[in-house]
Amino acid sequence: MIHEYILQPEEFQKDYVVWNKSRPSSAQQEKFCQALASSLEIEPNRAILSAYKEAYSIRGKSEDLMLSDGLKIASELKEYIDFLKSNDGRIMISPWDAKMLEKIKHNIESHKLAKNIISHVYESLYYKNYHEFHINWEFYYLITTDAIIKCKSLLDGLSLDFKEKKAVIYDLKTTQKLWHFEDSMNQYDYCRQLAYYTAAVQWYLKYECNENLSKWNFEWYIIGIDTTNTYDIRVFKFEETQIYSHLDTIEKALVDIAWHQQHNLWEHSRAYYEGDGSELLSL
Repeated sequence: MIHEYILQPEEFQKDYVVWNKSRPSSAQQEKFCQALASSLEIEPNRAILSAYKEAYSIRGKSEDLMLSDGLKIASELKEYIDFLKSNDGRIMISPWDAKMLEKIKHNIESHKLAKNIISHVYESLYYKNYHEFHINWEFYYLITTDAIIKCKSLLDGLSLDFKEKKAVIYDLKTTQKLWHFEDSMNQYDYCRQLAYYTAAVQWYLKYECNENLSKWNFEWYIIGIDTTNTYDIRVFKFEETQIYSHLDTIEKALVDIAWHQQHNLWEHSRAYYEGDGSELLSL
């Protein structure tokens, strides 16, 4: 939700709707509304009675009482039920969610670097800024030239300056540890993710843009978004050594995948099949 609101506002409008009207207050009411909205019954009272029986315990209740209760619920939640009937897949979010999104956007636009990274003021023939950029690319196995691993990457953001030969890869991360973000870096190994994205962008520049990679420089950023009510923003920049040190890990993993593809063995690790059954841990 946050990613779409910041990076793809047009898609956000298609996928979400702010709902400030009545909503079900229990799981039974939700089930009743869902059943009534999807009912194929032509006669309204029968539809309500059927939905009530599906959602609630009916032991000891007469059909008149069930219909009376169902009519009351249907009346109180009419707008919600009508939305379910006409809904095209949009997700309801609360006014509180909307205020949170507005605050995050405001904080990003107030941050002197985050705003410039996400929303460049210009695009030209030489400069492109992409959000949610999808790259289907290929990793060429170094040992056997006929083994190619098909990969795909979906980058939160990518800026390409074809005049200055500079690529900027950036990623949004929501976190409850904004002021101890190194904990998240260690836990989720975000540098490895950025390294994988770098390999994808290098492939894209070389094979889709016919660029000489030796002339290109890269920059990497993570834009951290606090989700503990303050919605503060911090931008973390990474050095080349922090990113490229993970390329060996990525290459090893992809080479192992190539081995599994070639031998069609997937139940165990490659080390299991090639050795005595024991495996080493990377500590």
